[in-house]
Amino acid sequence: MTHLGARYGQLIQMSYATRDMDAAIAHAEAELGITGLRRSEAEIEVMSYGERRRLGVKSAIANIGAPGALRQFEIIEPVSGVTQIYTDAVDLSAHVLNFHHVAVAVPGPYSAWEALLAGVRASGDQFALLFPAEPSPAEKLCFCYVDTRRRIGHYTEYLWADLSLAGLPVAPWL
Repeated sequence: MTHLGARYGQLIQMSYATRDMDAAIAHAEAELGITGLRRSEAEIEVMSYGERRRLGVKSAIANIGAPGALRQFEIIEPVSGVTQIYTDAVDLSAHVLNFHHVAVAVPGPYSAWEALLAGVRASGDQFALLFPAEPSPAEKLCFCYVDTRRRIGHYTEYLWADLSLAGLPVAPWL
């Protein structure tokens, strides 16, 4: 079994939760100098703690750094469904940006994603979110939030992308 810390060499993203996307983006621009945040909105079906659930979020992502060393800064505003993943983890009234999780890239073929899932299951940590809800080799992008709060105080997200997405902003680690 790979230890959690060993995976942090592939750290790709810092993610923050907010109750006000517009204010959070304005803060990121004014206080942190992070510009070019690309907004999106999604409603997806996920597996959350063993149950199929809906999740609606607004998000904004900026890729920062030079090619080969790009990292993502992400802001998420929970909208609907299994939003407690965001609202129970942090006090969203504490600040406009509230640290929520780090994301770790899972490089390689789909079998690397399958190995990661098996490792998480063996660790005893739970999947707070798993997308797609039923993983399949036909997928082009997969992610999961692993509930690592008892060990390190926050969630850990893992991201896998098919090599066909290389060069796209969604997967700067490819």
